[in-house]
Amino acid sequence: MFSEKPIFMKSVFVAFMLLCLPYSSDLSATPLFVHNHGYVLGELTGVGFAGLNQRTVTGEVSIGNSSFGGTGLIRDQLNGDYILNNPWSFCSDQAAYEALVNYIGEYVVIEYKTPKASSLLSCPAANEFVAIYPVSRDTPSTRVRESTKINVVDKPYGVSVGRIVNAQNSDKYDKNWSVVVQVGNSGSDLRYLQIVDEDLYEFALDCLGSATRVKIYHIEQFNSGKIPDGTYSYAWRIEAKPGL
Repeated sequence: MFSEKPIFMKSVFVAFMLLCLPYSSDLSATPLFVHNHGYVLGELTGVGFAGLNQRTVTGEVSIGNSSFGGTGLIRDQLNGDYILNNPWSFCSDQAAYEALVNYIGEYVVIEYKTPKASSLLSCPAANEFVAIYPVSRDTPSTRVRESTKINVVDKPYGVSVGRIVNAQNSDKYDKNWSVVVQVGNSGSDLRYLQIVDEDLYEFALDCLGSATRVKIYHIEQFNSGKIPDGTYSYAWRIEAKPGL
């Protein structure tokens, strides 16, 4: 999927990642032993510095394509109150600055984790930069994948078409996966969906990394009262769609 290797945040972490990740173009669905590990797709709109000594790098991404910012768009109460803001911001150390600057104004995938390292506490953003990838235009080798754990027989379900712009694996409250879909070709209609199958999440990562349009099927299910209305939206089928 990707023609370039990821650019990592510090030299020590480079060594660690080289040992743990293969040299392939695919996004990894494996968490980095942190609470949240994920990816955001969008336009890198700015990079700067923060902190008393200006040693911490900050960056912002406009989520998806031609979206509108200024609000917290997603509040994921099941995964520990994860909030997806637009523009989406992140922190890094100086080692990543030159690489990030080269991508300003381009559509990229940012890999991140939380919580951030103590050395980045001077940065107000909650997300720590791990790597940056150019958007691949390769078509996913698999065209469709469906959940083996969700029963939709004789149950109503919804269908949305758009692009997956955020995918996250969280282990703060057990291991679980989620995606955010930008419905349509642009704008700020973002839909949050849980995923219960790891292979379906891996396919979602493939579609995110290539900015592939998808048709995503979702169903409302009861969720033991963990959220106010007692229900949650789950993705149970993802289809890659041809065209721009």
